[in-house]
Amino acid sequence: MKYRYYICDVFTETRFGGNPLAVLPNADGLSDHQMQQITREFNFSESAFVFPAKAGNTRHVRIFTPAGEIPFAGHPNVGTAFVLASAGEFGEVNSSLTVTFEEEAGLVPITIYCEQGAVVRCEVAAPESLSLGKTIAIQLVASAVSLSPEDILIHTHHPQVCSVGLPFVITELQDRTALERARINMSGFDALADMDIKPSMQNHRSLAHRDVAPCRR
Repeated sequence: MKYRYYICDVFTETRFGGNPLAVLPNADGLSDHQMQQITREFNFSESAFVFPAKAGNTRHVRIFTPAGEIPFAGHPNVGTAFVLASAGEFGEVNSSLTVTFEEEAGLVPITIYCEQGAVVRCEVAAPESLSLGKTIAIQLVASAVSLSPEDILIHTHHPQVCSVGLPFVITELQDRTALERARINMSGFDALADMDIKPSMQNHRSLAHRDVAPCRR
């Protein structure tokens, strides 16, 4: 069986800029293993696989990284909505349309904005309210990104696990120079991965996370 796919650049209007994404608008029949293989072949940070809705919403979407499936991410939703709308999957969109994707993390509303018959941007609301997890030792975070502990600021907050559907460690750095010097250190990342960093679901903040971006197909 043949499968159609699109490659789009998210967070940009420039070809080969932004954040690349592969979208398969009809992934029916693909196994988990096949989707993982396809994602590794594209070798983008994420690839999105679209299925008919299971619970009466617009579509069911699964997102894979080269390492495995994840429950939610921002730019794959922006790009998938853009691709489907541009391909006419949602019919004619005069000015705006809100669709809902079913994902592992929950329901993801996306508003699609059009001008003169073309999609110009998409706005994504996260499936969960902000939840805060444990704080992480600055030495561990610094090691993971090849920086010194002095590069990390803790006046506002310590490095902390935060999530609106997918956990991240949020860290404040001294300045842009520190950010430019940051490099992946896999042994440092392995140390973080060995920790249970899932946020506590009892520590919620009423804060909506939104990704707003144009795309180029």
